[in-house]
Amino acid sequence: MTTSNQFALLDSNILIYALDSTSVYHFEARSLREEALKDKIQACVCPQVLMEFFAVITNSRKVKTPLTPQKAREEVEKYLKATNILKIYPSDDILERMLFLLKKYEIKGVQVFDLQLVATMLANGITRIYTYNQSDFAKFGEIEAITP
Repeated sequence: MTTSNQFALLDSNILIYALDSTSVYHFEARSLREEALKDKIQACVCPQVLMEFFAVITNSRKVKTPLTPQKAREEVEKYLKATNILKIYPSDDILERMLFLLKKYEIKGVQVFDLQLVATMLANGITRIYTYNQSDFAKFGEIEAITP
């Protein structure tokens, strides 16, 4: 799939902070999410982002008020059904893309999950990501990390 570079991936922390009213980033993240839902900005999500979101918002060690698995699933379904948010998926060559990026950037440990997001983005023609973890993506020259 090839998309316009106007699209940007919403990182899981954007979705988490948009839901977590106790976060200092809540207002900005919620505003960004609403802009995406109202088609004021071109945004996308992928399965990895949605599952990271689910994992965090159901974990009492990560958020002050975790959601039940049922409520969290309903939140994920909202993104899946949102017509103004593009859903992107890993391509058939995701492992080759990841191996190329692993060699290029000498990634280790849990950084491999950020690399997987980057590989999925690039496979779909996406070169921007909205995130509060800009430093996690700074090493990847192929993309631009934007903090709302």
